Amino acid sequence: MLVATLVFIGMAVPTAGATTPIEALPGFYRFLAEFEPLRQITGGIRSILYYDAQGDAGLTRGWVMMAAALVAAALFGFGVLGWYDREGLHRIPAETKPEKTAVPA
Repeated sequence: MLVATLVFIGMAVPTAGATTPIEALPGFYRFLAEFEPLRQITGGIRSILYYDAQGDAGLTRGWVMMAAALVAAALFGFGVLGWYDREGLHRIPAETKPEKTAVPA
């Protein structure tokens, strides 16, 4: 959970291209910018606000990349879920019954 938070939130802000141009970022951030969802959302919104929602201004790339991310996340989630079930693990912890206590006489 912490790794996902760092990658998809903490590193998404500099790689979004909204505050700093992608070309001015170090190579590592430019690599992350290719698949970070915030960059795709920023490009799509920029296309809608400034370029009359033209597909070649970034709107098509935003939709395609967001759809690809949704499919990849769903496949990953269902894959982990299938593995979890094959291993016989339980997603809901079993209820524990409280131990009987002696009643004072």
